[in-house]
Amino acid sequence: MSQITFTTWEFWAAFAGVFLTVAGVRQILPSSAQDPNLRKGMLLVFSLGLYAIAARHLTWILVASVAVNHVLALAIHRQSGVMRTSLTALAIVLNVAGLATFKYAYFVADLFPGISARLAWGAWRLDEWMLPLGISFYTFQAISYVVDVHRNTIEKPASFLSFATYITFFPQLVAGPIVRASHFLPQLESPKWVASRGEDSRHVQLILSGLLKKVLLGDLVGAWIVDPAFDRPGEWFSWEVLLALYGYSLQVYADFSGYTDMAKGMAGLLGIHLPENFRFPYRATSPSEFWRRWHMTLSSWWKDYVYIPLGGNRQLSSVSATLTLGAVIVAAWAWGELGGWLVVAGGALLVSAAMLMSLSFSRRVATAVNVFLVMLVGGLWHGAHLNFVMWGALNGLVLAGWALLRRSPSSPPLRFLGWFVTFHTVVFSRIWFRAGSLISWDESTSAPHPERAWETALALLHQMQLPSPNWGDSVWDPTYLAGLGLMGAGYALHLAPASWRTLLQEKTTSFPMWVTWCLWCAATALAVWCSSSYHKPFIYWQF
Repeated sequence: MSQITFTTWEFWAAFAGVFLTVAGVRQILPSSAQDPNLRKGMLLVFSLGLYAIAARHLTWILVASVAVNHVLALAIHRQSGVMRTSLTALAIVLNVAGLATFKYAYFVADLFPGISARLAWGAWRLDEWMLPLGISFYTFQAISYVVDVHRNTIEKPASFLSFATYITFFPQLVAGPIVRASHFLPQLESPKWVASRGEDSRHVQLILSGLLKKVLLGDLVGAWIVDPAFDRPGEWFSWEVLLALYGYSLQVYADFSGYTDMAKGMAGLLGIHLPENFRFPYRATSPSEFWRRWHMTLSSWWKDYVYIPLGGNRQLSSVSATLTLGAVIVAAWAWGELGGWLVVAGGALLVSAAMLMSLSFSRRVATAVNVFLVMLVGGLWHGAHLNFVMWGALNGLVLAGWALLRRSPSSPPLRFLGWFVTFHTVVFSRIWFRAGSLISWDESTSAPHPERAWETALALLHQMQLPSPNWGDSVWDPTYLAGLGLMGAGYALHLAPASWRTLLQEKTTSFPMWVTWCLWCAATALAVWCSSSYHKPFIYWQF
């Protein structure tokens, strides 16, 4: 894969070219000739060109997804009754099957070693099939589109050009936000091709803040604090592992929200508004609030297309009830004794009886079961690794427990306790998330292999339980100290009162436009240097 990303000068040169082209064409053409299809065509050509540079021969997957989903959406719109439902189910199955095929190629190759034989285009490299294609994100957008056509949320399917532009729109193609067609498609018809002069500064400052987040709080904190602990888990003291986990939670937030900020800024310059995706998630005082603040467009997608169909907070659907029964049987089987079977069966019967007697309790159980299943599927969405399943299960259990309690902390002590539990659940569960990450894996090198992810997580947990020497006896590396300083500054900005952040935003937005452009150029130069010294792709490019 070509390393042309939001942190390379090649990308920004290309973006400047497309922005100037779109703005220039609009200025040159008379109003009567400013056809929205011309704008769509320019955006589509640039998006596919950029994707082809990044993904090379795998571009056909994206093109095939666009073509197949467009044809199926048209067919769904023309049909009714059973045929309409069947076509929608077919579209969902094809999308999920395509996602699973490429997302879990590693495990397919483990089961069938002969599949790695030479294919038509050359030697089959497993790590090339696991490159960050953005397939998870554009597949989810395609699923939401065909389902919305089925539900008549979208009254009429878009033209092929509009749909292709929607799916391939380059700022958010690889890592979101996940945009609904009902929000995006009307904007393509707007006569406003680019941002107005008064809006330019705000969009450029979004790009600047996202770039600084990515480089300073993401890449450098990751390189100086996080990576050493996860690369050599047996060599670090307990407090160093703890700092690495705090550092990774800041890194993944800065990396992902920084991408979103840049995507929103670029889209805004091109006259497209993208939805908010992060709202200071580490300020959340409950697990449910955290997931309403973190990757908001994905959380909304899971809610509308998985959680509610499972029964939501109303009831157990046949799917969730069957899965729950299967989990009970597995738990009893794992116990392996008659007493275990009796305890599990008796507990299940008691819960069932309580659900029949109390509608309120029944709804709480339904909510708990359904949110747990969604988080478990969310873990599998990140990758078919035991690490990601564990990450999803831990967060799901905490969410399920919170759903059963159904209490929102009101007093300051309870709110602090809620924040402490929520934040540290997120931080500690990411031991498995980070250990399972495949960003640096290349099967032709000795880099960390995905098979060792579980052992890495267990080794870090073991190190956290060992006694540590005094802080004063440690030898502090200058880069480690610098990383701690950046991490402290990042959390301070994130957790600062809203009034302070508003004041800071007002001060920065008052800069003259030329100052903002100069800062952007300086940040780009910093990003280029950082990429050469500490190369780090965006974390969610691999998903």
